[in-house]
Amino acid sequence: MQEKIKNILVINAGGGIGDALQFLKIFKLLDIEFNQPKIYYYGSDLNNFWFETSLKSLKPYNVTTIKDYPLYYGFRLIHFFYKTIKNERKYDLIIDNQSKIRNSLIYKQIPHKYFLTFAMRGLLSNPLIYLSKKTHTQTRVFMYLEKFLNKKINFQNYNIEINDIYEKEAKRLIDSTKKYIGFSIKAGHPTRSKEIQLVEIIKTAQYFVDKNYIPVFFIEEKNNQEITEIKKHLPEAYFPEHIAKAELKNPSLVIALANNMEFNITIDNGVMHMLGLSSKKLFCFFYKNSKKFKPLRENVFIYDCEDENTNIKLLTSEKIIEFIIDKI
Repeated sequence: MQEKIKNILVINAGGGIGDALQFLKIFKLLDIEFNQPKIYYYGSDLNNFWFETSLKSLKPYNVTTIKDYPLYYGFRLIHFFYKTIKNERKYDLIIDNQSKIRNSLIYKQIPHKYFLTFAMRGLLSNPLIYLSKKTHTQTRVFMYLEKFLNKKINFQNYNIEINDIYEKEAKRLIDSTKKYIGFSIKAGHPTRSKEIQLVEIIKTAQYFVDKNYIPVFFIEEKNNQEITEIKKHLPEAYFPEHIAKAELKNPSLVIALANNMEFNITIDNGVMHMLGLSSKKLFCFFYKNSKKFKPLRENVFIYDCEDENTNIKLLTSEKIIEFIIDKI
């Protein structure tokens, strides 16, 4: 099967930068299993072409971002009648990573040899593939490709490398004689109730400061209010991204910095997926949906408030520390 697959269309119906980051391991798998095919990527996120902007430093050499599909392509009935897309290049394989039947029927009109979709648990695929329900964005792709290739796939084998220039910058910013802990505390969208109260984050960081750790905060400079509050109550706080070389301020640097932490603490946000590409222990605090979006690698520890019957806004520093302390 592999020798027949020369170009692949990957469709991501997800939204933000975190959704895009989850596809890096999928790109790696496709590159290896299909012997360096051309990969075309379509993400329906308000024309935020992440691999051409914020994630450019992580973009694989053989991935091309599709920019000329209609906005929200597949989510509108009128898209059934878009002849231009129906007449475009023929793909050897289309991977439709979403489960809406209408969308899949629209995407299936794009010329192809093989079509893998998660709508109706794979019954719209060509060849037909059926799986029991798997919700995780990455796992379901790996499992479908196992069936398609008729071989066992271990997603732990597909690691993402970053350029050495980011590792060197991280070494410049981090003193190897000291111990650091990474914190990612801001949700990507202000209306989403994903954040732990800042006062509890500060108390958690202070606990580890008292044990001779330096708290590193992965937080954008635009978040002035939170940064000011952290500095006021936590003078030991360190923001290495803010003093990094301007041309290196991107997700690759976050990954490199995370690799220099003793461990990292995060909520469910885009930075979580960057930290998930590092090799250090990662403690993730979800407000819900951890089974769908958690990083898939070893040394990741998940606290899902939905499973614990609590609200993330009520999560205390004592509970956070208790969850972490026996795992480090």
